[in-house]
Amino acid sequence: MKTASACVLAAIALLVPIAAPFAAELKDQMKVQIDSSETHSGMEPGTYVCSGGHLHVKASVQNLADVTVGPVKVAGKAVDADGNVVGTATASTRQPALLPNESAPIDIEFATVTGPLIKKVKNEELTVISVAPR
Repeated sequence: MKTASACVLAAIALLVPIAAPFAAELKDQMKVQIDSSETHSGMEPGTYVCSGGHLHVKASVQNLADVTVGPVKVAGKAVDADGNVVGTATASTRQPALLPNESAPIDIEFATVTGPLIKKVKNEELTVISVAPR
C-alpha cells in the first residue's frame, strides 16, 4: 500500500513543475486595459470614487489564449506624478470562465486611496498576476 501511495505522490510531483509554467504562459496571454468609455466628472476615464470614498478603476480583461480560463486576478498600483505608489489593490473577474477572445469587466477598489490622496493619483498600472486553466 505504501508503494502505491509513493508512486502516486511521485507522479504528482512530476506534473507540478509542468503546470506552473503553463499557468505563467496563460497569464502572459491576458490583456488588461482601463475602460475609457465612461467618464466621471473631474476623473480620468475608467476611474470613479464610490460612496465609501475609495478610488476605483473599471477595466476589462481579455483572454487572448486559445483555451478557456478561470477567473483572472489583477493587481493595481495607483501612482503619483513622481512615480511613487499611493495605493495598491487586487481584484478578480467575477465570471467563472472566460472563453478564448472573450472579455470580462473588473472593478479594482483602492481602499486606502481616499480623500486628498485621490487627487495625487496621476496614473494607474494594472497587471495580471494569476490565471488558471479551466
